[in-house]
Amino acid sequence: MEIKYFIILGIFSAAVAILRKNNRIDSDKIEKKKAVRSKAKSLLDKFRNSTDYNHPISKSIVRLLENYHYHENVGKTLTDEEIKMIEEKLNLKLPKSYKLFLKYFGDGGHWVFVQNIDSIQNGGFYKEYDYNKTLNEFVYLGEEKIMTESLLSLMIGDSNGGAWCWLTHEERKDNEWSLAYYMDGCLHYKVKNFTEWLEVAASDREVIREYDIEEKLGLG
Repeated sequence: MEIKYFIILGIFSAAVAILRKNNRIDSDKIEKKKAVRSKAKSLLDKFRNSTDYNHPISKSIVRLLENYHYHENVGKTLTDEEIKMIEEKLNLKLPKSYKLFLKYFGDGGHWVFVQNIDSIQNGGFYKEYDYNKTLNEFVYLGEEKIMTESLLSLMIGDSNGGAWCWLTHEERKDNEWSLAYYMDGCLHYKVKNFTEWLEVAASDREVIREYDIEEKLGLG
């Protein structure tokens, strides 16, 4: 009888311990979600109260912040000083729209809806496409020949094996260069600027699939 009692007591104690652990895990998840939502609200308020809020990219940044809890591994927001240091390192002035993205949303994210955006502070962000000379000497977008040193990558590579790059040889106001999709030694599907690119991404759509309607790239 005593043995049965101790067995029952042991089972009960184990069940209580498991229940407490599960409750603690659930509680931690709830607190984490609260923290994420609080951070998103803080970022959103900061953006709406800024002088940058009238920029055309605002709608997309607001949408991203309102859905902040869906994104994975979003980098920290960058200050003007940090962005300036990065520009000095790259010897390029980044597009105004992209700088607002860094300043009010964050330095990239492993998964922003269905699109990854790499951290610009990642050492391979620019070297992958210039210093290491991994591209061919020239790449092509239709009839237009693009020199490799004029490419600045928005990501090292996506799930399709390609990457969106800025065409930095273009003369544009605030350096709002076009982006094109680099894959297999060629550039495909030019997008007007980062504002237009992010508008698609912020609508929960993978950008390249929105442009590759005829499935010429065989993305699967």
